[in-house]
Amino acid sequence: MSKSFKSPDPNFVKGNFKSIKKKHISPKRKDYEIKAKTKVDKTSKCGYINNSNNSRCKLKLGLYPEYCHLHTMLIDNVYIDKSNIRNGGNGLFVGPYGFKRGDIIGKYSFPYNQVSLENLERRCKKEKCWDYVFCDMKNKGQKCWDGLDLRSTIIRNINDAHNSKFRNNSYFEIKGDNVYAKTSRNIKPFSEIFISYGSKYWD
Repeated sequence: MSKSFKSPDPNFVKGNFKSIKKKHISPKRKDYEIKAKTKVDKTSKCGYINNSNNSRCKLKLGLYPEYCHLHTMLIDNVYIDKSNIRNGGNGLFVGPYGFKRGDIIGKYSFPYNQVSLENLERRCKKEKCWDYVFCDMKNKGQKCWDGLDLRSTIIRNINDAHNSKFRNNSYFEIKGDNVYAKTSRNIKPFSEIFISYGSKYWD
């Protein structure tokens, strides 16, 4: 059975601590591409609150959606760093605990980044607009999720190993209204995660 990462330290298990929730820009908006955060956030603070003293982490979010680099690694077992793919920009890496085959790395889909294909076709005038869009084309209604905004999902940072010396080690799985990134094999700690974007992405 697939499972999500659960920190061995109870202080970093979701549900055991308080956090500050961030507001999200809806991809249903006509000005979404303008309003979406796509650059390093040097002002917003990490949302983690320490239960022992009720203090909020003072580290900045940077490229992360909810928690700082440190707390994202402790809570979700992943972190962002420069990709091993040449000119690949940033990539998503496994934290200190590694992942086993079939583990859930994280979610791409959330109510706040869901948008209809019809809406996207009206809004997207340039091909680049589709770069972070994932659509469930198999089911009626063709639901999509847009990960352009840094705050949408950390899974947006996973690169495809297409045309590189690396191999994909994860894949997207759709279950109902949820899109998960799951491992296709064991991934060692501090290794980069690679996922297939699908053949249509490269057409």
